[in-house]
Amino acid sequence: MSTLTGLLRLYVWHMKLSVSRAMIYRFDFVTGLLVSVLVSGIGPFVQYLFFTQTRGYPGWTLSEILLFQGLLLLWFGIRDLLFGDIRGTVMNLVWKGDFDRLLLKPYPPIGVILCSGFNLGGIGSLLAGILVLSLAARRVELHLSPGTLLMLLIVTLCGLLLYMAISVLFSSILIMLVQMGRIGEMFDRIMDFANYPVNIFPLFLRTALIVGLPFAVWTYYPAQLLLNRADHRIWFAAASCLVLFWLSLKLWNRCLRNYTSAGG
Repeated sequence: MSTLTGLLRLYVWHMKLSVSRAMIYRFDFVTGLLVSVLVSGIGPFVQYLFFTQTRGYPGWTLSEILLFQGLLLLWFGIRDLLFGDIRGTVMNLVWKGDFDRLLLKPYPPIGVILCSGFNLGGIGSLLAGILVLSLAARRVELHLSPGTLLMLLIVTLCGLLLYMAISVLFSSILIMLVQMGRIGEMFDRIMDFANYPVNIFPLFLRTALIVGLPFAVWTYYPAQLLLNRADHRIWFAAASCLVLFWLSLKLWNRCLRNYTSAGG
């Protein structure tokens, strides 16, 4: 418990440091924020054009897919705000040979890495997601009972655990291989499956995105909960997130035992 408390304090310290750095050049921060909101709005606009020019996605109306896009932007914002700097941090530590210093700190190295992920730049997608959600909420009937809100909280926490598991996996590969071109791009392409409703994929891929790599907890199931269409498989997805996070920590510990530093 003392370790967890210390890591939470460390995360808050990193968060304050990130905000202080962003406020040094306030005009640059505000300009970047506006650009981020505008760029984030391209996704919902593309989906609007797609739906007005084609038959859209089976089982989804235009208003519902805008709700999905709003939740997707909201997820991007939450993810990047809380853990957006993890990749850059661990790459700099390993490539510059500074990762060894984490082995001397009183907290677990992976805990220190996860606590350094706060990135204020994620607030742009967060604001865009709230805006799109507000517009979509006027066009669809949302179900916001206490049970639904509780399930949304559980699914969000499971989604964060899944993203932390992916970040731990990324870090494990990096400390073993040190230099691997396009590793981040490879992870991004895999996670792009979460950008679309799960039910539009074939059965095998749909099952994989719910049980194997449960990206459905990021956007699909939150949308289904708000539309009162969630099924029992949501519990399989939630359980899979917990298992994957546990497995990622096991893999990290094994890789850490075999770590020999960037210098060999």
